[in-house]
Amino acid sequence: MNYLPVCTPGIGNWCDVSVVRLYQESTPVLASTPQTCPVKVESLTNLLVRDLPGYTNRLIQQRRSRTDKLYSSIVTASMPELTPIETSSREYPARFPQAASTQVFIGTLERQYTGLQSTQLQQFYWLFLAQTRMGWRLANIYSRTSNFPTANTAISPPMESSKTVVGEAIRIWLNDCYLGKVKE
Repeated sequence: MNYLPVCTPGIGNWCDVSVVRLYQESTPVLASTPQTCPVKVESLTNLLVRDLPGYTNRLIQQRRSRTDKLYSSIVTASMPELTPIETSSREYPARFPQAASTQVFIGTLERQYTGLQSTQLQQFYWLFLAQTRMGWRLANIYSRTSNFPTANTAISPPMESSKTVVGEAIRIWLNDCYLGKVKE
């Protein structure tokens, strides 16, 4: 048992000191450990495509000005494809050379608004993910665009897309996952 002296006002500037017994709980309080990001790329990317439309749309809304005449939103993301394509190192340089990158292919359905009209586009993303000591990181991302529902127009050439809103949404999601903020 611990005791705590308590001063109660007495006569003049003096106080009467009494001792109060403190009770301690016998069960220690343990801090909960945050949920960590999946190590397996299959589990990681399944969670990523589940959350990608929400993360991307929040960034779009944060950056959108009320006067923007053209804006878009992500409707859905496809299940990831993990079959890699052979690349030469000079063609796609690695941002994390110490970590082998994993290729992931995903698609999104995007709705683009101009005034009162909307069109639908398909976006195809080629992600290079690297597992570092700070968790999974986006090394590179390339994208191509096509019309939806039929790709009757030519698909755009591959573009480096790490600075796009989708690239940033993926980086934010991977960081949130590493910090344990993503729920399975």
